[in-house]
Amino acid sequence: MAKWLAHPAEFGVAPKAVRYLRTYKLTLIGDGDIDVHLVEYEMPGYTKSRGFVNPPLTWSFLGDTSEFSDHELLVAYCGWAWMFPRIQAGTVVTNFASDGEETRYIAQKKAQGFSDIKVTSSYKIGTSEIYEVDGVLAGKPTKSAGNTEAETVFTADSPQFKLPAIYSFLGPQVIKSVR
Repeated sequence: MAKWLAHPAEFGVAPKAVRYLRTYKLTLIGDGDIDVHLVEYEMPGYTKSRGFVNPPLTWSFLGDTSEFSDHELLVAYCGWAWMFPRIQAGTVVTNFASDGEETRYIAQKKAQGFSDIKVTSSYKIGTSEIYEVDGVLAGKPTKSAGNTEAETVFTADSPQFKLPAIYSFLGPQVIKSVR
């Protein structure tokens, strides 16, 4: 984690401290059994956060994650860790012509009372189309990820609102077990 944090693409400086918290033994769809180590770190300037070490996928959602439980953060990490290498490999596609699912999903959200709907990202996994959507429900900003069959919605008062909703949407779907 210290090496990753010091990389120029991340903080670019070494952390003041990194402390091991625990290890999760996971089974992820398509990845099998893996060990993921949760650590907390402190950067110069008093930035404190948590991250995950699972060689080769060390990662931290940069910024304040203190509002997240360890489990919420793990779920988001697993969604990211499953999707990131698949986008790089081209098996998760982010630029495609919808078969009509995007239009149906937006119509469904409107019928549920959402307004100011804006699709921010699109993903095609196999034959499934998944969308990230910003919107407003009952006067509150929302972030959603999903399609007409399943979705996750977060309001601005939820910690997950700070992250791309796709990670928290995919996480529960790719985690087969946590030990």
